[in-house]
Amino acid sequence: MTLFSSRFGERPGGAREVAGSVTAPAGFRAAGLAAGLKKSGKLDLGLLVSDLPCTSAALYTPNAAAAAPILVCRQESQPGRIQGVVANSGSANACTGEAGLEDARAMVRQAAGACGLEPAKMAVASTGVIGVPLDMQLAARGIAAAADSLAADGGDSFAAAIRTTDSIDKQGAIELELSLGKVRIGFCAKGAGMIAPSMATMLAFVTTDAGAPGGLLKEMLAAVAAASFNSISVDGDMSTNDCLFLLANGASGISLEPGSDDAGVFAAALAAVCKDLALKMVADGEGATRVVELNIAGAATAAEAARVARAISNSPLVRTAFYGGDPNWGRLMASAGAALAGEPALPADVYYEEVCLAAAGAEAAGPIDAGRLAAIMAQEEICVKLDLHRGAAGHTMYFSDLTHEYVTINSEYTT
Repeated sequence: MTLFSSRFGERPGGAREVAGSVTAPAGFRAAGLAAGLKKSGKLDLGLLVSDLPCTSAALYTPNAAAAAPILVCRQESQPGRIQGVVANSGSANACTGEAGLEDARAMVRQAAGACGLEPAKMAVASTGVIGVPLDMQLAARGIAAAADSLAADGGDSFAAAIRTTDSIDKQGAIELELSLGKVRIGFCAKGAGMIAPSMATMLAFVTTDAGAPGGLLKEMLAAVAAASFNSISVDGDMSTNDCLFLLANGASGISLEPGSDDAGVFAAALAAVCKDLALKMVADGEGATRVVELNIAGAATAAEAARVARAISNSPLVRTAFYGGDPNWGRLMASAGAALAGEPALPADVYYEEVCLAAAGAEAAGPIDAGRLAAIMAQEEICVKLDLHRGAAGHTMYFSDLTHEYVTINSEYTT
């Protein structure tokens, strides 16, 4: 995977890319294999574990129909002490009732036992079709085999085992130069459809051989998720299975202290990594051909800016216009106005890149360079700005276009 390839992302300072993904940091091992949970025969069960105790942080979907693995993690794991994760694709284990909860607990017990961990230190994650029970005989055999296959170079197979409709590889690792020495950050994720703000539909795993207090990791993770995974949309549908884990085992011998320069450098690198993964999810949106950066400015409050950004990003009319290369700025205005229903008239400006298409809520005066606008609409990445002229707050989101291929993929997902 080419890291930091989007012009909307930024390579973190003092970092260099290294081989591997979640097992690139010292002390982590992983495995991925085909347990038979997918009809395709592709890899579908993964196990990730640290050989050393970890501090950790995790975020989960707020969906009221949250999957069994999410409920089990929330209720039964130690959120600041997670040391391993067992994950499967092929079944979301969502909307599966009490039996699904027992299956998720069984996966935790089996994985923890095979890795010599307390069950509370093992998390579980699932992705796939909602409402389909797990085949626990296959899962149990897969967990045992994965535990036997754990290796320091197993990150690639683990990353492959969590994918569903993904077509873009979402994994990598960086080495970061801190004042006391070098640490590594490894990462992998899956996500291409059912992507909406509030923890996008994804499984994401970040590991590091830096040490850090669990409270600091929790603070960092919440901040980076807000600007990355919670600021993207492919189809406006919040998943039942979203989860994001950050595990730190301190194997490098370097510890991050709250408020330190090193903690700041690490947090910036973590933010860059998560944003890169999030942008790849948008670029990989099922059937997507374009990524749009939407900048809302001039909102009365941050919450208002986010509400407008989400309304535009989730609009099928807006997204199909970008697929067709149609600079139909009126659709953006309509979505923004709907998000602000009941408010006074909206004197917004609309820019596609540097071209002003609307000013003070009406078509911009003067001729527009049609050739330049056509070139903008042909880009794979397009920057759009709406200035609401209601205040000083802003919000940025990223979304994909909506294509014929998206309809094809999702109309045949279970058949």
